[in-house]
Amino acid sequence: MSIIVHLLNSIMNWLYSYVGDWGVVIIVLTLFIRACLLPLTIKQKKSMSQQQVISKKLEEIKLKYEGNKEKQQEEMAKISAANMKSMVGCLVTLLQIPIMYSLYKVFSQLSVDVGSIIVPWINNLKLPDAYHIVPFIAVLIQLLPNIIATYTPVKNARDNGLKWPQILVMGGISMVFFVKAPVTLGLYWITSGIFSILELLLYNRFFKQQTAAKAS
Repeated sequence: MSIIVHLLNSIMNWLYSYVGDWGVVIIVLTLFIRACLLPLTIKQKKSMSQQQVISKKLEEIKLKYEGNKEKQQEEMAKISAANMKSMVGCLVTLLQIPIMYSLYKVFSQLSVDVGSIIVPWINNLKLPDAYHIVPFIAVLIQLLPNIIATYTPVKNARDNGLKWPQILVMGGISMVFFVKAPVTLGLYWITSGIFSILELLLYNRFFKQQTAAKAS
């Protein structure tokens, strides 16, 4: 883990030598890391979509052969191989954890006390935002996919994701964290959150239907 932290520190110092603003450096480095991890996260989303399709097929088999356990087990065995194959893709999450944790640690241990043109009302990126602007934006970006989902017309409302009470609870818990967190981490979460939304749109536009078709 220390090797990754050292590497990210070196990249940050190199970027700062060109950019001259630590806020911009945090955003650029976050985008760079997320872009490098994009193939893994797309693969993860494909695996999750395949799992959802397979789960529905298993439920259909259970209902269709409810009175014939032998036939039910036979049909379920036919898709068990595909089920295991799709679960392997979920393991890519483990590959992301050391990198994202190291990135989080580097930002939290920034050794300078300066502001940034990105957040002109803040004099020290290592301190929390006294005006709570950064925490509010970070929470909004984090919850935006679920907020959008509550207004998306679908066949089954229960497939729409979280409901408003759950969204508000999540937002409150996240706000407590971000209010106390330094601005460096706030910038990281905002940038990462925006990238995640664009990543989700990219996946839904180009990969989701294709993945579901392969799993069906």
